[in-house]
Order: sequence, then structure tokens, then C-alpha cells
Amino acid sequence: MAATAAVMLALVLLSPTTLATDVHGFRATLTRIHQLSPGKYSAAVRRDSHRLAFLSNNAAAAAGSKATTTTTTNSSVSFQTLLDNSAGAYNMNLSIGTPPVTFSVLADTGSSLIWTQCAPCTECAARPAPPFQPASSSTFSKLPCASSLCQFLTSPYRTCNATGCVYYYPYGMGFTAGYLATETLHVGGASFPGVTFGCSTENGVGNSSSGIVGLGRSPLSLVSQVGVARFSYCLRSNADAGDSPILFGSLAKVTGGNVQSTPLLENPEMPSSSYYYVNLTGITVGATDLPMAMANLTTVNGTRFGFDLCFDATAAGGGGGVPVPTLVLRFAGGAEYAVRRRSYFGVVEVDSQGRAAVECLLVLPASEKLSISIIGNVMQMDLHVLYDLDGGMFSFAPADCANV
Repeated sequence: MAATAAVMLALVLLSPTTLATDVHGFRATLTRIHQLSPGKYSAAVRRDSHRLAFLSNNAAAAAGSKATTTTTTNSSVSFQTLLDNSAGAYNMNLSIGTPPVTFSVLADTGSSLIWTQCAPCTECAARPAPPFQPASSSTFSKLPCASSLCQFLTSPYRTCNATGCVYYYPYGMGFTAGYLATETLHVGGASFPGVTFGCSTENGVGNSSSGIVGLGRSPLSLVSQVGVARFSYCLRSNADAGDSPILFGSLAKVTGGNVQSTPLLENPEMPSSSYYYVNLTGITVGATDLPMAMANLTTVNGTRFGFDLCFDATAAGGGGGVPVPTLVLRFAGGAEYAVRRRSYFGVVEVDSQGRAAVECLLVLPASEKLSISIIGNVMQMDLHVLYDLDGGMFSFAPADCANV
């Protein structure tokens, strides 16, 4: 394609107040909440459709309802619905307070707020862990309204009253609301005092996590507040049930002969957003014409699965897999990503013997009006990716994530 588009990477630093002046490196674990089995794709599609609509609305508001040419890339998918549609998303363990209490929270590069439920919680869902008890921690403190991080949230998402800095933070069809506070945060064996987080007293997101850790670009995020200049992760494939690593600071590096890099960008329409952007310069799908084997396949109605393009896998050879063309994403600076088949084409239905019955192209249509695109976590499996915030680069390489 001749035109270029800024692709948003949702899984930067704006000049945050650095809490740790000598952060070396630490490592944490990402645990997939639910495997993306054939029956889970529809739930993931519903969640991602809400996320795309939410991003489109944000972009429209920021651009004064003018069309943009910005594309978006999402690494760790946000929890966007009131339903428990967490298929394919990842949890990460954080410990909060003194003494520390551990919570399993959703990791999200597309948002920045760190939050968990706090007692008393007026409208909260049952979660893997009970609400955090502020009165039981010796290091808990409410954030003053005059704080720069309180002021970073603008009206109508921030109000000040006797409770302190009161926030409302939307996630598509979900939300969290409560007040901002500071606490000692423990992650991957490292401890960080005075981290600002949301003490949620109301929320409307699914119940497979005890909150969210925002890894996005704004000053409220974990990466901004602890002062790390880089972070990386490697998502193990859907066929692999093991946990995935996420690394921060000096431990975050991508090595080997196949490393490719492209500049990280800021969206001029949304300079204070949480999103990461790269410049997508082209997409190659096989050759000019689809192979004859593809032309002879039987298509099926993919509406009930949430996808536009689906095929009868049994007609393609007894459940042996639908032959598909290669998919290559090209980025500024010459970086190219040859996407693995299982990251863009998947089984959404099996037959009575457990063989593939229906396979779909795992791509959803984006908004034509706003040209927003997202590269999701499924497309990033088996890939070690690095966000170099100081260097302003996004790097990636194929990897065996079990050995990263």
C-alpha cells in the first residue's frame, strides 16, 4: 500500500516523576486467563469490538470529530466488557501495601491506571482476592488533589472532595471509579514506595482479575511511575499452556540475528494518551492472486463466530487445516513481521471428534472513518517485543518464549 499509517501499540513516558532513581531490572510473569479455545473466540471478539469502538470514540473526540490516519497496536488486551470475556488476556501478580497483599491483575498496555478494589467497596464484583484493606497498611496514603498525578486526570474524570482525588476511568463498556492513593508496590521481587494507584470502590469489569495494571504511555502507568526506560514481553502461543515473561529495565532486551526495529511514535491528535504507535507502511498477503487451493474452499457464515471470513475446514482435507496465504506487516525503517499462520487464522469450531471444522481469519474490520487499527496479543504470540522508551524504538524477533 502506498499510504502509511501510525499503528497504535496497546499491551509513554511523558516526563513522569521518577520514584526509583536506580532501577536496574526485574521480571514478572504473565498468566493467560483463559486459553483461546474454539468456544472462547466469540467472547474475545465481543471484548475487542467494544475496545475498538472505545478507541474510535476517543480518537474522534481528540481530533474534533475529524477523520485521522492513525492505526493502533494492542499488546495486552484491555478488559472492556461487563461480561467475563477475558479469553486471551493476561494476569500479572502485584503486591500492595505494608505488609504486602498480593493481587492478580490484568496487564494492559492500552491503559495507564493501576487499580484494585478497596474496602469498603460499594458496587464491586466478586474477584479472585478480597478488596484491599487500606487501614491495615502502614504505608497507605490518600493522594492530595494538588498532586500532579491527580491533576493529570481532567474533568469529568476527576473531582475533588473530602474523600480526596476522586476518579472515574472508562474501559469501553467497563469502568473503575474510586479515589487515588499512594502505596508501596512490589512486583517481580522489586519494591517501589509511593506509587499512585486507584482504590476502586465501584467498577464494572469482569471478575477474572482483581484489578488492572496499566503499562501505557501516560504518567499514571507502572512503567512511568517506577522509572524504567524499557520493558519487554514474550507471549507463548495459544497451544502452549505455560506462563509468559514480562521484563523491565536492564533485563528487557531482544537479542539475536533476527531482531527488527521501528520508531515509536506519538499521535499528534492525542499527545497525552496511553497508547503506543508505530508507522505501518504496508501489508502483504501472499501474492497478487489467492492460490487455487484457496479459491476451491467452501466458505461458511462467520457471523455467529464474530468474524467476516470463515471456511469449512473439513472440506479442505478432513480437518487438516485451511491453506492460507502468508501475511507480512511492513513498518517504517524497513522492519517486517511475517505473522505465523496460527496468529491470524484459527479454529473456531471443532467436530465431534475434536478435529477442525471451521477456521476463520482472526481479523476484525476497523473503523473506515477513523482508520484505527490494532495489532492484538494473538498476533504477537511467539514474538519477543521490546519497548525502548528512551531510545524511542519498538523492536521484535521470533522467539521460544518458554526460554526467554
